[in-house]
Amino acid sequence: MKKSRIDFYESSELLKKLEKAGANVEKVVADALQKSVEKPKAEMLEYIRQHHYTGQTEESFTTEIKQEGDKVFLRLGFDIKKGGLAAVFLNYGTPKMAPSFFVDNAIDNNIDEIKRAQLAALNEAFKELK
Repeated sequence: MKKSRIDFYESSELLKKLEKAGANVEKVVADALQKSVEKPKAEMLEYIRQHHYTGQTEESFTTEIKQEGDKVFLRLGFDIKKGGLAAVFLNYGTPKMAPSFFVDNAIDNNIDEIKRAQLAALNEAFKELK
């Protein structure tokens, strides 16, 4: 599935302040990422529920946080090895079925909500340090 990128553009200054104040920035960023995907996750799962047959695709939904150097990534989507293959066909279509792009749309349609959730989580972490 398409990789969508969500950066902390407005948050870099706040992250620097958190680090200076002694916060565990990696943990704060991971928490902010988890909170920021709640709405896209809900939309993806709602779409999959409309196509419920065995529940296997819904159960294959995953969020995974990885850190590489100074970058933290959150993978959001359906694990093909755990039964998420149907999500690929629903998202991209087949020769006989039009694509829905429900994964891409869940992220793209909520980008402002995602940024607000990230900033709120970072601000909350800053308040906890005081």
